[in-house]
Amino acid sequence: MNDRQENWGFWKTAFIYGTPPGLIVITFMICSFTFFGFNHDASSMVVGFLMMFLAFSILFLGIRRFKNQNLGGFIKFSKALSLGLAMVVFSGIAYVIIWEIYTAMTDNAFIGQYTDNLIELEKAKDLAPEALADFIAKAEAREIKYANPFYRMPVTFSEIASMGLIVSLLSALVLHNPKLWAKK
Repeated sequence: MNDRQENWGFWKTAFIYGTPPGLIVITFMICSFTFFGFNHDASSMVVGFLMMFLAFSILFLGIRRFKNQNLGGFIKFSKALSLGLAMVVFSGIAYVIIWEIYTAMTDNAFIGQYTDNLIELEKAKDLAPEALADFIAKAEAREIKYANPFYRMPVTFSEIASMGLIVSLLSALVLHNPKLWAKK
């Protein structure tokens, strides 16, 4: 296999295995907002991170396939990590595009619900009036910034990219070892 074919296989694998995790996670999030309402507590965050981790397990499969199909069963750590990161970029792009469509269709209702929920959680803590007023001012300022797509899109991308980075690192660590997950 020449370098051009390997390069094509790299980007093809990155797109094919990178896009689904972003689509799966954003679909899960939008469905949970739609059917279960907005809930920003610890259990919903655990479920969200677990869903991201499971969706990003597709990256492991993509790196393994590329290793076996394009590299004869051997892959360097740097190549495996760079493929994983390329997949994360495709995941993030898919995630951000769908989120932007959802945001436009709902007239950016999410951030208002999110801010209201955070304020209610802080009120339940029975804080001093000055501390609560400070928190509310910061939350409302964040809501105003979130209306700007040049602020919102990088924030949205970073939500999913952190979990993708972790899974990419773990996948590269496991798959670069020729004794583990070898081609059969």
